[in-house]
Amino acid sequence: MIWDIVKKQSILFIRNPQQLILLLMLPIILICILSVSLSGFISGETFEIDAKIAMIEHTDEKEQIERFIQEVENSKLSEVEKKEIGQVAKNISIVHLLKDEAFADMDKLIDITMVSPEDKATVLADDSFAAVIEIPKDFTYNALNFYLLKEGNASEMKVYQNESKTLQSNIVKSIIDSFQEQMSMMKFTMDHHIDPVNLEAGDLEHIGTVEPIGKGNPVSSKQYYTIGMAVMNVLYVATAVGVYAFIEKQTQVFNRVILANVSRWTYFSGIFVSGVSFALIQLLIIFGFSWIVYGVTWPILQFLLVTVCLAFAVGALSVLLTSISYRINSESVINFFSNFLVALLALLGGSFFPIGDIADVFQLLGDFTPNGASMSAYLSLLRGDEFSQTIPYLIYLLLFTFCLLLVSIFSFPKRGQI
Repeated sequence: MIWDIVKKQSILFIRNPQQLILLLMLPIILICILSVSLSGFISGETFEIDAKIAMIEHTDEKEQIERFIQEVENSKLSEVEKKEIGQVAKNISIVHLLKDEAFADMDKLIDITMVSPEDKATVLADDSFAAVIEIPKDFTYNALNFYLLKEGNASEMKVYQNESKTLQSNIVKSIIDSFQEQMSMMKFTMDHHIDPVNLEAGDLEHIGTVEPIGKGNPVSSKQYYTIGMAVMNVLYVATAVGVYAFIEKQTQVFNRVILANVSRWTYFSGIFVSGVSFALIQLLIIFGFSWIVYGVTWPILQFLLVTVCLAFAVGALSVLLTSISYRINSESVINFFSNFLVALLALLGGSFFPIGDIADVFQLLGDFTPNGASMSAYLSLLRGDEFSQTIPYLIYLLLFTFCLLLVSIFSFPKRGQI
């Protein structure tokens, strides 16, 4: 008899193509739109910058380093100090570090062109350049004197930003600011007698402990919004099942089922199985679309386990909405859930953007929603985390399902109250 109830609900869905379009096509359309328009919210997403930079060097850096080392050799310092300073100086090629190290990971996005000082006016007038970096005369030589001998002042390089290319020029400035912070760290190592040559090999213990963070795989916007839209729209399955069940009450279908000596618990179970089945079908179609179009793949067994637990939660929601609407003899609670609560749960669960990044309290609240817990579980799988980190979310979904079924049992009206 439970199968007959599920079959009856399925026929109602099939005969309502508008409902099917909303449940299946809407999340797919939203995935396509949001994965592009809101990709900036998601870490690990790459985009085109195509920035062109001109770098002007007034004095050859190698000549400056050789001149500095020669002066150190002719100074009154001890032989040990001369050897130590000379060795360090050979490894501090600031211009080389800036050009080949600071921009090393941006070679596909930023094109650096070396320009002679005589062409400075030309490149400044050329609107194709996002920024012009000017390295003054004796820049490295003055820096070595300042850092190693504590003599004189360090020169300052100039950065000319093209105001018509705000994004590109600001990115260049951010990279240079980061490089300057690294130079400040280098000066720290000098002041505390830490050899920067051996810093990576073991001197970090003099500073502190470095722990790598973010070991997981990056999540793209297409992956993120596939999950976000799936876990949000699957909640509408519960409202659709609840609406059809309430229509059956209004049209006396439920009463005829009861008069046919079918237990209300059988009907109750049929609604639950219907919600679980339709939720599973919807989720598999959405994730199947993302797999075919965007190449979003999963560890299959863990994925199916999370999906089944989420479907159970949706089935429990379907029964709860049905029970309350039967109890109060009104569809208002279903409409309230569909029009307001789903949007609120989607916001807290992070379906639109990672709200948990704003504050830990939002992350905590989101994980206490069925869609938020399942989204965290899916993201954990995509990042390649240990499955043990996903288990607490699955336990919560199962507890959520049990609690809602328990409330539904007490809310579902008895035979004489219908």
